[in-house]
Amino acid sequence: MRDSLVAMASRHMAEIRDAFAEPLARRLGRSVEEVRGGLKAGDFRVDEDVAITLCDGSTLELRYAFYVEDDEGRWVGVFSEHCGYHAFGTIDLDIEQRRGGVAVATRTGRDR
Repeated sequence: MRDSLVAMASRHMAEIRDAFAEPLARRLGRSVEEVRGGLKAGDFRVDEDVAITLCDGSTLELRYAFYVEDDEGRWVGVFSEHCGYHAFGTIDLDIEQRRGGVAVATRTGRDR
């Protein structure tokens, strides 16, 4: 069972990375093809984190993480060096990108 779970998690992360390849390429200054080949430890800053509040009030904070939006602004991809990659619909989602504890980008579900 463990091997199948590792394979599933690997596929899941690759699918999210591929779905957000274009905004990731813009953020990282690399080509889409390079991004599809995988993210690197140097893509994550030690002073960056993401705080998320979901529609039911649940919260999540990820260190060494950043987020990008799809081109339509309907989805965000959250990329964490140690805790995987995640995708969230933007309806009723509040998300904040912080560097050194200071908000540098904020998006609320009410922005659109």
